[in-house]
Amino acid sequence: MTAASLSALHKRTGSTVPPHADLLPGTLELRAFVPFLIASIVIAAAYGTSFLLPDYLKAHGMNSAAAGAVISSGMVATIVCCCLAGWVAQRIGVMPTIAGASLAMALAMLGFASVAFDARAAYVGGMLVGVGWSVFFILAPLQIIHHLRPAARIQYLTIVSGAQMAGLGLATPLSRLLAQYTGSVAVVYVMFAAACVVAAMCVEAARRAMAHAPGLPMTRVAITARETLALLSERTVAPIAMIVFAACIFAGLSTYQSVYAESRHLRPDLFFLAFTATSVALRFSLARVMGRMPVQRLALVLFVATAASLALFIANTGSTLLYVAATVVFATGYGLSYSTLNGMAVNLAGEQGVSVPVTSQIFTLAYFIGLFGFPFIGGHLIRRSGPNAMLLALLGAVAINVVLLATLRVRAAAPAVR
Repeated sequence: MTAASLSALHKRTGSTVPPHADLLPGTLELRAFVPFLIASIVIAAAYGTSFLLPDYLKAHGMNSAAAGAVISSGMVATIVCCCLAGWVAQRIGVMPTIAGASLAMALAMLGFASVAFDARAAYVGGMLVGVGWSVFFILAPLQIIHHLRPAARIQYLTIVSGAQMAGLGLATPLSRLLAQYTGSVAVVYVMFAAACVVAAMCVEAARRAMAHAPGLPMTRVAITARETLALLSERTVAPIAMIVFAACIFAGLSTYQSVYAESRHLRPDLFFLAFTATSVALRFSLARVMGRMPVQRLALVLFVATAASLALFIANTGSTLLYVAATVVFATGYGLSYSTLNGMAVNLAGEQGVSVPVTSQIFTLAYFIGLFGFPFIGGHLIRRSGPNAMLLALLGAVAINVVLLATLRVRAAAPAVR
């Protein structure tokens, strides 16, 4: 059945639920996807302004411990809301929940802007950042998955992640430029609050454009113990485990990049600049190509690239050129892994009758666990044995992912053998 005949069927029947995921369209209408991308960029940029908080709060008389407490409150809210977002979305809809998350982010920006009047507003802002970002981040893929056939998901998930990375990368330089122009960081936060309201309007526009598009039923969205155990007992557990280790690798390199760079007399800002530029460029330029490649072969190539980059980081004794090269290779390997593994997980879930929305959410929750959890381990490794010890541990994480991928292939072939 072609996309045209499928559309005609939906018009005749009034149904928006196709009989099978493979009968879904392979593209999203621009009038729906473009506003969604704009909202993704804006919310990611608003989240990125949290990187300015330590200096901003210090300027208003709050010490480093207070700034850390504000950021930690956001982390706690992130984990909690990751678990509750699906429950809310199942009752009011995915897109209305995402729009609500955008408004929560707007309130967070206003909270930070109000620090000059009451320092306690920073803690409210910190929690609301965790609410807004986590709900948007965990539910945004569901809307993409809902309306696309499995073969097209990686392409669109990669584009969305590229938009989010662009927002994160633009946040700090744009915020500093606006602060210099306006003379106040508080005014910048007010401007981002207004932008988040616009993002909520973009989400609503996208919702209306997608309202009559064919899509999968969204009846099993809330994370439950039953659904979680079901997907963890199937092959879907492999890509979920892989993203935990991938997140550990990114968390280790990004959190302790200054320590690594100092040990080699390098400039850590080169890492973040090269990583962001390469990730954004590749996610937008290679999205279509990635969507056409066999997903497990693509994952293996990305793991090998990640391992090669870590080897270059270890081997580098102080070369700026090698530092940038290692970062570019890392941005290629890790930077394209998230959408690849996410697509793998949800497609496997669809094949095995496991809830696709729950699988996507558990996948994102696993990512946050690795992201927030590994810095504690990495810090101990660096204190005891130096940055090379941490890099070797990260290389071991890549090796585990390769083993998990091989296990997935073996389990896939097992029924044919029987």
